[in-house]
Amino acid sequence: AYNITKAGVKVLTEGLAYALRNVAGCRVTAHLLVPGSTFTGMTARGRTEKPPGAWTPEQVVHFMLAAMAAGDFYIICPDNDVTRDIDNRRILWAAEDLIRNRPALSRWHPDYADEFAKFLTLEAPFRR
Repeated sequence: AYNITKAGVKVLTEGLAYALRNVAGCRVTAHLLVPGSTFTGMTARGRTEKPPGAWTPEQVVHFMLAAMAAGDFYIICPDNDVTRDIDNRRILWAAEDLIRNRPALSRWHPDYADEFAKFLTLEAPFRR
């Protein structure tokens, strides 16, 4: 249910952003925050110490506000384990699953594991 909800929020927010930008004089914007690992009461699972890979909610908010100020719609927030570059590569790989007709979530498919690992090491697999 969680992943379905995330997908629904993404599509709804994209549609809202499109609608708002087509309203003359509208000063309201929509932005899609995709946080990395964030240590909250919901994710703590009884722990009191933040895992080293997670960000604090305050770090996420700071990152989000800076991205909103820059006019970003997609706010892909890193954490201490996954860089923006790795996130970008994962997103590109998933998009190419559609184009290349690979199995869903092919980066975890045994037939594609080596290819995905190599893809992560390419110098520049996408345009910026």
